[in-house]
Amino acid sequence: MKTKLFRFVVSSILVLGLAIPGAAFAGDAGKGCKNTGTWFGVDNLEDKIPTGWMATVTGQSADHGVNAFEYPTFNSALFGLPDAHGMSADRGVWQRLDGDTFAYSFMGIAVDENNITLYLLRVSGEVTISSDCMSEEITALLEIFWPGNSPFVGEADLAWQLPVHYGYRYTLD
Repeated sequence: MKTKLFRFVVSSILVLGLAIPGAAFAGDAGKGCKNTGTWFGVDNLEDKIPTGWMATVTGQSADHGVNAFEYPTFNSALFGLPDAHGMSADRGVWQRLDGDTFAYSFMGIAVDENNITLYLLRVSGEVTISSDCMSEEITALLEIFWPGNSPFVGEADLAWQLPVHYGYRYTLD
């Protein structure tokens, strides 16, 4: 009787030991929320009043991809920059750091009324998505590059650490 009980306990432990790793990797368990989708900037996470920016985040993986960022209400005068006649939609990339935290960076071009480049801007930071996967807290460093200075190899001419801001996921009702 003791031998049967011992075999049962050992067998159960072995089966459980083999089953746990399979459950941990099933369906990307442990990766956290996906950041893909459309996000709108909001003033805070209680009122969710849009602030004027939106981002579309895509990727064929839950670990990295591309983003498109638009900020039609961007006011360059707040930063003492030349008044842009037009602004490109910004384009960039993102990568999962861990769980629900992602690094991102995107760039855009500001032009005058003659479509001459005034400056290039780059924004980089981190996004942390809430446990319900519906909101995000964002850090951002805004860097400005004057024409002739490459944002790929040069140092920024101006830079500002922006206050923490928030995004909310757009969904169907």
